[in-house]
Amino acid sequence: MVRIKTLLNLLSGAVALLGMAPVINALDRPLAIVGPVAIIFGLWCDHRNRYYLTPWLATLVGLASVAFYGMQLTREDVATPVVNALMLLLVIRLVSAKQGRDYLQIFVLALFMLAGSTLISLEFGYLTYLVLLVFSITIGLVMLTAYVSDSELTLRWQQAGKLLRISTLLPVFSLLLMVLFFFVLPRTRHPLWNFLNPRSAAQVGLSEKVQPGSFSRISAIKALAFRVEAAEMAPEDLYWRALVLNWPEGDQWVRKTPPKQGATHLLGGRPSRLIFYTEPRNDRYLVTLDRPNLLTGVRYNMASDQTYLSRSRIDRRMRYEAMVQVGASQRITGMVNESFYLELPSKISDRIRQVADRIRVQNKTVEGRSAALADFFRTQQLSYAEDDLPTGEDVIGQFLFEKKRGYCEFFASAYVTLARLSGIPARLVGGYLGGDYNPFGGYYLVTEDRAHVWAEILNEERDWTRVDPSTWAVNAESMVGGVQRRELNQLQQLIDSLNYYWVQAVVVFDFDQQLEFLRDAKKNLGQLQKPDIAGPQLARSLLLVVSALGLYLGWRWRRQSVESRIMARFRSKVRKKYGETSFPASCGLQELAERLGDERCREFARVYQSAVFSDRPLSAEELKRLRELLQEL
Repeated sequence: MVRIKTLLNLLSGAVALLGMAPVINALDRPLAIVGPVAIIFGLWCDHRNRYYLTPWLATLVGLASVAFYGMQLTREDVATPVVNALMLLLVIRLVSAKQGRDYLQIFVLALFMLAGSTLISLEFGYLTYLVLLVFSITIGLVMLTAYVSDSELTLRWQQAGKLLRISTLLPVFSLLLMVLFFFVLPRTRHPLWNFLNPRSAAQVGLSEKVQPGSFSRISAIKALAFRVEAAEMAPEDLYWRALVLNWPEGDQWVRKTPPKQGATHLLGGRPSRLIFYTEPRNDRYLVTLDRPNLLTGVRYNMASDQTYLSRSRIDRRMRYEAMVQVGASQRITGMVNESFYLELPSKISDRIRQVADRIRVQNKTVEGRSAALADFFRTQQLSYAEDDLPTGEDVIGQFLFEKKRGYCEFFASAYVTLARLSGIPARLVGGYLGGDYNPFGGYYLVTEDRAHVWAEILNEERDWTRVDPSTWAVNAESMVGGVQRRELNQLQQLIDSLNYYWVQAVVVFDFDQQLEFLRDAKKNLGQLQKPDIAGPQLARSLLLVVSALGLYLGWRWRRQSVESRIMARFRSKVRKKYGETSFPASCGLQELAERLGDERCREFARVYQSAVFSDRPLSAEELKRLRELLQEL
């Protein structure tokens, strides 16, 4: 035996846990600890029927918590204070006395916390929590209905199990309707509630400037940058370009609107179609594989240096396609403003100038000078490192001649400076290097710690040629090449595949994709044709269908209990004898017998209810007597 209140207490604890779990990392540390403890403490209080938080004190603490977190609301962060306030209200409700409306409040608060979690993160786990919460709350509402009717109701375990089984049917239909509405309800081009959490756009992104020597140490950030659906490619092709830094400004390199130039043509290479799924960023640069040819699925402006700039903020996950020419050369036909790409930083040490002068004098062609630059970098025995970096004055000089330690920004900045001093038009390119290929989903996963800077030089054929000086480091095989070849284990690949398909099917499913889905559905329905079936074949098919239907109905009839079948016969007999309206659906068996004034109906109700209300099947004698009464009717 189990009390309905005990079941409700356990279920409310489970609902609260499902509401807390998705936001636990976003909560204030004390609340993240207090929440799970409150569930256990609340169940203990429910078991003892003794509570230490009085109603008036609970109300006072609730109002104070709302006021406290309300003062923390800012335009940049709405979600976090709201979720913290909901959490504190939920904790208060868990540890205080509970009546019917209190259980409802727990259900609503947990549901709002799950909804609030979507403003912080929308990963695949959200779907799991949503399904479990829908089932739990629906079952809880059914139990709450019984509790409101009789708060002291006690059920046998068999009855409780039957109640749970029946209660699970409602959320199944609700979830099916949810899937249907997801595809057919009109969608906006931008999320309605996106304004509530503009902070998402402040996630880690590419820097719009390169300034070697700003820090003596850098730390790798492994946050997801984007995924790319593509066939597996060679590691040397995995240069994901985002922006070009073409102008020296003090001790840093920045992006300046490039001057107009002749037409750009991609020569050679192999065409490839890529689908990008990007995370929110704090810039508008669209990442592509080197060399891009065309982007679709997003509105953008393209600069002459193959930099693609989105016309709107990338403040949400986006999907777009790119056509690229892998391994192609980028040739300029017509005018190129070489002086723009020969502009020098204001401060260059004499030792750097001496190296460039020597290279320029000894080599008369761009090819010869670029080869000499490569030899210089190799002979300097430079190391790729992320700590103990050069800082202060003449950072590039320290990097090349003294510390000889640095990461990609040092290598690329030093190379472009020397190239321009040597008379070679050059520029920096910012993007990402490498990626983890997931064979389960057929895509590359690129994280922020793969952010990379390399160089491009303009050769004598007017081709912009990629040069990555970081590969000339003495430890490039383990530091730079090792980053390219890093792999996920199978479990990580499987988990990330689930997240990938979740993003692909749900998160980036926008208005355009909805229209495409509806067009495809209409097209497929229009292609359906009437089957060409001959007469005998049609007869056999109909016979098969009728036989299958008969077997199904027979199976359904056999599945009905004896009690259900004999009750159905009784209803049929009564309606036949006394009219169709004599046995309304809302009328109970005993009430019907008294209304009809028929002694046989009274005896039928008495025998039938004595068995059913005792939660036991009809005995042979009872069944025989009921059949006799039906014959008499």
